[in-house]
Amino acid sequence: MKYGRKILEPVAGYVPGEQPTDLNVIKLNTNENPYPPSPRVVEALHALGTEAMRRYPDPTASAFRRECAKRHGLPGADWIIAGNGMDELLSLAIRTFVDPDEKVLAPYPTYSLYDVLCKLHGCEMVSVDLDGCFQLPEAFHTTPAKLCLLARPNAPSGVSVPRAEVERLCRSFPGIVVIDEAYVDFGDDHCMDFPERFGNAVVMRTFSKSFSLAGMRIGIAVARPEIINEFMKMKDSYNMSAFSEAAALAAVQDYDYMRGNVERVRATRGRLFAELTALGFDIPESQSNFLLARWNGTPTAREIFERLKTRGIYVRYFALRGLESALRITVGTDEQCGALVHALGEIVKK
Repeated sequence: MKYGRKILEPVAGYVPGEQPTDLNVIKLNTNENPYPPSPRVVEALHALGTEAMRRYPDPTASAFRRECAKRHGLPGADWIIAGNGMDELLSLAIRTFVDPDEKVLAPYPTYSLYDVLCKLHGCEMVSVDLDGCFQLPEAFHTTPAKLCLLARPNAPSGVSVPRAEVERLCRSFPGIVVIDEAYVDFGDDHCMDFPERFGNAVVMRTFSKSFSLAGMRIGIAVARPEIINEFMKMKDSYNMSAFSEAAALAAVQDYDYMRGNVERVRATRGRLFAELTALGFDIPESQSNFLLARWNGTPTAREIFERLKTRGIYVRYFALRGLESALRITVGTDEQCGALVHALGEIVKK
């Protein structure tokens, strides 16, 4: 492409999970919540009239940010930036705090968008392999970089690095530490208190998973005000629509509804873990709304993925180093997971 930037020539771009148009399939491939969002969200969206379409939205989503600060016990809204999904905030973090030709540190395997964002910005992502238990090796703490990206719980493993290990990282790492808590509501603990404790900590959350709002594109980043001010310089003028702002505010105000759905997912996760393990899959303990099911038998994991697809069941397969024998399976409803287990039982026992 003669008009393109040279830096973009080798970049393939991020490939999201497949989005089938048939709404009757069992979709367990992109970690969406199987339950609907709070009824208050629907009410808030219906309440918006044509004026909300005609006018620009609040450029900083101030009401939403104030509510988030109250919910998380933060000193004020100036500790939060709202974004068009957490993906936008990850991109902002790299563009705000990393110059081209500098390095970004991340574990491997992890969210593959990280590497794409680095390539698009012209910086290098340095990956350090996780150990056999999907934990940080000692080398991770001694690898120099300008910014660190740490998903906790991690994707695609679902495993969380212990809080004490993240504390150690924040104390020793010389740059910004972004703690990606996309799946944290499905886990046992969190690091939302870290920005007040560590000047270099940025905690990010998405509303796509636990709040069932993947289609609305809502995310937040929490950090000290001086860091948030740098984010604000980089963001688009109106990076959230009036509708996403209204949905986000209503969702936070009905936090108990979200927690109820999360507990349903956690309960199903436990049952699915036991059933897949009984079929012979090897699965690390997950703190997320998905399981990484590793399979070393016949047929191969890729063949299982394809055979499930012919039955209208979508899971995620990554043709990546160390993941060739694994399927990432979103925790759906009990009925969806039951259909999955039944299908897998027929496929792997043939």
